[in-house]
This record gives sequence, C-alpha cells and structure tokens, in this order.
Amino acid sequence: MKIVTPPLVIDNTEGFKQDILERKGFGESLLNLIENSEDELVISLDGRWGEGKTTFVKMWQGLLSEKDIPNIYIDSFANDYIEDAFISIAGSITSYAEDNIKKSKDKKIKEFKSTAKNVGVQLLSWTAKIGLKAVTLGAVKDSDIEGLKEIKYDIAKDVSSVAGDFVCERLSSHAKDIQLLELFKKSLSELSVNLSSESNKPLVIIIDELDRCKPTYAVEIIEKIKHLFSVKNVVFVLVMHKEQLEEAVKSVYGVNIDARTYLQKFINIETILPKRIGETHTNDVKTYSQKLYDAHELETWGDRQHLIDSIGLLAEHFNLSLRQLERVYTIISLFYAASAENKIRLTPLVSFLAVIKVVHPTLFIDLLHNRATYEEVCSITGLTGEGTETPNNRKSLFLMSWVKFSLITDDEFKQLDANDRILNFNQSLSGYDIGRERLMPYFIQKLSMFTAV
Repeated sequence: MKIVTPPLVIDNTEGFKQDILERKGFGESLLNLIENSEDELVISLDGRWGEGKTTFVKMWQGLLSEKDIPNIYIDSFANDYIEDAFISIAGSITSYAEDNIKKSKDKKIKEFKSTAKNVGVQLLSWTAKIGLKAVTLGAVKDSDIEGLKEIKYDIAKDVSSVAGDFVCERLSSHAKDIQLLELFKKSLSELSVNLSSESNKPLVIIIDELDRCKPTYAVEIIEKIKHLFSVKNVVFVLVMHKEQLEEAVKSVYGVNIDARTYLQKFINIETILPKRIGETHTNDVKTYSQKLYDAHELETWGDRQHLIDSIGLLAEHFNLSLRQLERVYTIISLFYAASAENKIRLTPLVSFLAVIKVVHPTLFIDLLHNRATYEEVCSITGLTGEGTETPNNRKSLFLMSWVKFSLITDDEFKQLDANDRILNFNQSLSGYDIGRERLMPYFIQKLSMFTAV
C-alpha cells in the first residue's frame, strides 16, 4: 500500500500517453492556434491550483516536440529567487539554443547573447542608480521626450541629485535605448526561426507556476515578456490561476487597480484548462478517483467501489481540485494502513470525514468534540439526507443518512418515522463494541491519528 500519491513522471517526448483526463484534444487545438497564427502571441492558460495545469503543459511539450516546434519550459516559482525576470527568461532561451541549434547557426546565439547582455546591463544600471526596478527600455514615448527635455532641469532641482541625474541621463539616452531594444528583439526573432528545421515554426515558451511566485516577481515577468520578449516567431503560454495573479497585481499596484483590465494589456488570448463535469462516467473527478485508488494500491477488504463512489460523489459536490482529491486519498490510505479487516469500517462515514478534513477542517474538529449538530452539518456542507430517492441522488441520500444516524440525539432517534431506513443501521454495528453516538468521534480519531506531510 502506498500512503502518498505516487508522482506522475512525464518524459519530455512522450506527449499524452498518460492522458487519463483526455486533454489531448485541447492540446491539439492550442497547438493549431499557434501554428496558424502569425501574431506575437501571449496566451494565458487559466486553472485553479491543483487542477493539473503543470501535468498538461508537460504532456503538451511532447506534442510540440513531435511537431518539431521548439519549446522551453520555465518554472517561474523555482526561479523567483533570481529576482530579475529578464535574466531568468533570457538565460533559459540561451541554454535551450545552445543545446538545440545547429552549429552552423552559432552566430545567432552569439548575437542574442550579446544584445541580451547589453539590455541586462542597462536594466541593472537603472536599478542601481534610482533604486527602482526598470520595467522596460524606451517606455517613454517619443512624443513625450521633447516636453520632458524642457523641464528636465526643474526635475533635477525638485528630486534628489541621484534621481535628477538619472532622469537627465535617461532622456539623453532614449534614442540609444530604443535602438538597443530593437536590436535585442530582432536577434531573438531571428534566433527563434533557426531552432527548428522548418523556418515557419515559432519558439514556444511556457511560463508555469506564475500564481505561486512573489507578487512583485510575477508582475515583473508578465510586464517584461510584453515589453522585451514579445516578438515575431515567439509565443508565450502563461500558466496561472488568474484570480490569484490578479491579487498579485493589486499587491503591487494597490487594491484600487482594475487588475483584470491591467492583465489584458499583456495577454492576447485567454483560455481555461478544460474540466469534464456532470453525471457521466467519464467526468474528471470519477476518472481520477479510480486512478488514485489504484495508484495507492489500497487494501480495503472489499470496500473499493463503495469508496470510489462515495468520494467521487463528494468530490463533485465540493468541486474538489485534483490536488485536493489526492489529499483525500492520502487520508484514506493512512486510515486503511492503520486498520485491520476485523475492525469496523463504515465507508460512507470514512469517505465523508476524509473529504470534510480537506475542505472544512474546522467542521472536522467540531465533529470530533461533538460541537456540530446534524442540521449544522447540512447547512455548512449543502448536503442533506432528505428528498426523493432517484438514481442520481440515491448515493448522496444514503451517505447523509449515515451522517444523520451518527449525529442525531437519542430523543430525535426515537421520534423517527417507523419507515425511516436509518432505524436499521444499528444492525451494521452488531459484533462491534461501539454505539451509534461514538461513531463520529471514533472515525475522526482514526483519521487524525497520522498525517502525511
């Protein structure tokens, strides 16, 4: 039995061979969009944390390589210690080119490295002189330069001498900065077309984990991509949880900024990682639930289908991410690994509590200490054991009937309708030294005994 979910290892060239969520079609559509466009594209791929965005782009890289489309994967979270987003991206491009370009095209690498060095030096120079991060070169429009020249001496008087000197220098070197920027962009565009055997193939740069970076670094990446790296023959795919990135923008520029509109300045096309939902047997939650059960190699003494059905039902109700579903199965694995076949196991309660521990940890603790009633549980979770029994909600009613059986008072139990099925649930407890009122604390204590970290 495996306690922690085994990591999915994806080789750079295997593509969608392990595509249990059937996202290859979406990957092909994204690839076609890139191949059929001549624009300087910056595409955002949106998805909640834990929905499998990294797994998808790793598989997608294999598809790109199969089509002879050069591609680079950059984990921005792993690189935000570098501080300078320009160095991180330019360095990744240089390393990839040195490993993949034909020897006859070495000149293109030298040109790119030379112009990148000059741009990097200029950016660092600005940062050192004024103590601020420079977003781009030539950010001041030509039409503004003449007007600024007229007041540059006033600027120098009104601010510190260092800042004043910097402004004057900046105005004087504006034309050179523009020329330097254009040389860099030209060398990047030319380098990109030489990375493939077919000159019409763009370089695709995937920037992952943006929503996990420090806000300043995440914002700097998207700004510098637009101003410095957005050129013909280069496509950026920014992998993110958009809502989280919007919060990063607000953190940098203030809560009053329209973060959604701000991000649209830097992104041409938006897309969302697809997720199959609904009652069909092919939805992502049910598919991944079965995958996790098998991956953990669980020994559940005949509980397999009951667990998969119950967890799948709850995962859909709470809209669990795939990462949250992995946590649920880790909790289940710990419970069964510490149990024995002859010990009481009620899969509706075990499944319910494992999911509640992930999505409502406070409620989980309240149940442990008998501080939550059945009515409160229904209110907090949106689940109920009441209603008409139909094929679609039969499992839900059965599961919540066990929760009700475990939580209602003795007086409430005595007042149940004579036809209420939970009156027969006591039969499941025969042979075990445990009463109805002890079920919740017992299973919660078992589920809390060990925690994977």
